[in-house]
Amino acid sequence: MKITSFALKNYRRLVDVTLMLDDKTTVLVGANNSGKTSCIGALHTFLKSPDNLKVRDISKRNWRAINKLGANVEQKFPTIDEMQMLSDDLVGLLPSLDIEINANASEAYKVRDILPDLEWHGGALFVRINYEAVDISKLIREFVDTRDVVSKLTGVSLWPKDLCDFLEKGRNLSKFIKQKHYILSKIKTPSVGALGTGAALPICEVLQPIKADALKKLVRVDVISEQRGLGAEDNSEQKGPYSEKQRLNKLLREYYDRILNPEDFPEEQDLEVLGQQQALEKAFTDRLNKQFNNPFEELKNMGYPGIGGNPTVEIAAKISGADALQKSSSVRYRFDKMEEEFLPESYLGLGYQNLIYLTFRLLEFRDKWMRVGKSGSAEDKDEYQIEPIHLVLVEEPEVNLHAQVQRVFISKAYSTLRNHPDLYDEKAKKDRLEYQTQLVISTHSTHIINDIDFKDLRYFRRNNADATIAMDHTSIANMSELFSKPKDELLFVKKHLKLTHCDIFFADGVIFVEGQAERLLVPEFISKDFPSLLSRYISLIEVSGAHTHKYRELVEKLGVTTLVLTDLDSVDSKGKSCYPEKGKGHKTNNDTLGAWHPKKKTLDELVALPKAEHTVSNQDAHLYVGYQKPTQIFGKEVLSRTFEDSLILTMPIFKSFLK
Repeated sequence: MKITSFALKNYRRLVDVTLMLDDKTTVLVGANNSGKTSCIGALHTFLKSPDNLKVRDISKRNWRAINKLGANVEQKFPTIDEMQMLSDDLVGLLPSLDIEINANASEAYKVRDILPDLEWHGGALFVRINYEAVDISKLIREFVDTRDVVSKLTGVSLWPKDLCDFLEKGRNLSKFIKQKHYILSKIKTPSVGALGTGAALPICEVLQPIKADALKKLVRVDVISEQRGLGAEDNSEQKGPYSEKQRLNKLLREYYDRILNPEDFPEEQDLEVLGQQQALEKAFTDRLNKQFNNPFEELKNMGYPGIGGNPTVEIAAKISGADALQKSSSVRYRFDKMEEEFLPESYLGLGYQNLIYLTFRLLEFRDKWMRVGKSGSAEDKDEYQIEPIHLVLVEEPEVNLHAQVQRVFISKAYSTLRNHPDLYDEKAKKDRLEYQTQLVISTHSTHIINDIDFKDLRYFRRNNADATIAMDHTSIANMSELFSKPKDELLFVKKHLKLTHCDIFFADGVIFVEGQAERLLVPEFISKDFPSLLSRYISLIEVSGAHTHKYRELVEKLGVTTLVLTDLDSVDSKGKSCYPEKGKGHKTNNDTLGAWHPKKKTLDELVALPKAEHTVSNQDAHLYVGYQKPTQIFGKEVLSRTFEDSLILTMPIFKSFLK
């Protein structure tokens, strides 16, 4: 059993996206503000913390429509029949999540709560999570009554100015809007006259309400937030809905409490330790009470305990393993086991602290899922059933990690989550299929991408407003469509990117150049003549003209604005390299110009091509192909075959030399 996909709607700039999940590891990449963090936040909100939803999480394009609903009910309070229509309209404007789970027929007993019907024999199952008004009439009545108070006042702006403003204040959103879960049946039903026509059948969606627990029994969700701050105190300011600012000693203390604590359901090997602990507690208690005898006697002089049966004060020492982990000094680092010297936790590099932190979080997630140690005994009987799917979300693990450590982490994270006898068959060297772990990582690190298969990438592409979506929004490109069975061209791209740099997946734009000269000089040209580009993330990729066109599918899939600087590479009628001249029947040997854009072979066509036709657009992505054009030298038109030739011919020092 596994999660196949998430379909998310109306959440921030993720207006309508589908995230396809890999069986093991899925990596979210994309430029800044493309929606990766929003996606992780949405999954956390929908699957683990439903009350985290805020008005600002609703896609901006829907605010006006929600406020219009509010304005309508102010003018005319809806009837009972209109209330249901109003509720349905509001549901269509609020965030929703469809979860597709794939299960075998043999797992029917596990998924019985989300089966659409008794005819199911394995395959896809769908669950929809909507945000809906708990009581639409109560919401509307309270909103209208509140607006009546302030709407009569003029010249001053008071809360609430509209329905969004009303929901945003205090806990109104979580008070009136709650999650509801449904089984989603997608049934193909023929429309009138469609049979026999060969037309695609429309899909009818049928919703059956279910309890939220039905999904929680199937999917366990754990999150490592980007808002972690090692070195900060436990009471540091929380900056996110699932912030994790804490010291390592707190993390270890929590792991001890939940997994290892011998006081919870002690086993035979715990008894000796508990006996020694209790003897130490008694001796410590006697000593403390003796030391505090004088202060307690002075307390009597103040009238306590007095008469009337008031209790006296005693001290009872309580010692446990968790006490040893209370202070930051409880975690320390030793360089040599044979020596006594050590360093406190705060003295170790932040990178290593972060690695230890991430590792222990993964260990804790795995062990709590598998009910390791005391965590299994502490579970209620109804909750003891282990969830078949473990979804782990990790935001930007590269924070404070050195490049080498990033590469190690991404290669070991999944295996760490599977390092348990019930999850991994050590003899067969393969995962056991009863339980599924799916790891989702968002990252900006080229080092992490360098060590994974590109088919695991999901590229978050920024799109401008268009006729269908009236706001800037995100679409998700599934790289497995390109790289699961890549063609020869994409095999080259995959190898070439890993040998050079993978920052194309995070860039605002990409420039392809052919050689060392261009790679060295283009940044200088940008700095001198196009300084505005210095504030953008530009990926500069060096690849010869014979191979640049192989990037076409990837560039169009990413939708990234692209500049290709290439050479004419002229050849004569016999196919031999030659000095370019117009009117001699010369052609280009450059596959980028012939196969990608402008798809012209003859030199005369390329030289005569208007500037506007050097550009081609693919949806929101623009491609401009630049190459040598004629240069005037002392009144004579000269063509260059390569970038280097053109550079020399246009340099003032060269013209001075000719004079």
